Amino acid sequence: MRAVCIANDPKGLADHQQSRAIAIESSYPLTVGKAYAVVGMTIAERAFYLLVRDDSGGPCFAHAGFFELFVAPLPAGWRFGLEAGIRASGRDLWSEPSVATWGYPELVEDPAHVQALLEFEPSALALFESYVAEAEGD
Repeated sequence: MRAVCIANDPKGLADHQQSRAIAIESSYPLTVGKAYAVVGMTIAERAFYLLVRDDSGGPCFAHAGFFELFVAPLPAGWRFGLEAGIRASGRDLWSEPSVATWGYPELVEDPAHVQALLEFEPSALALFESYVAEAEGD
């Protein structure tokens, strides 16, 4: 599945697409007009994100509002997980922000994998890269 970038500044998103971190977010390393392989999706708080490899080569949970609208079948092998954030409210949402995740098995089934990606742990990055390469080959 691929998504074409149409924006990269979160301050330009509609209010309902912004996370509570909007005050400290800056432009994402994404190129407007470029197509990105999507290897996962998540809803955290009230925002919807696509997991792509950004222009610096790392994993990036980019706001779905940064991409053109598209319809695509879910890739073979993807999983879906409904997470604790679906029940969280108020302050609880800060500690359990993830509502739902779609994507490759480890992204959905291993709670430590997302944190490992965000911390650029080599084993998590290697796994991420293997799924990006597979998605780009489609």
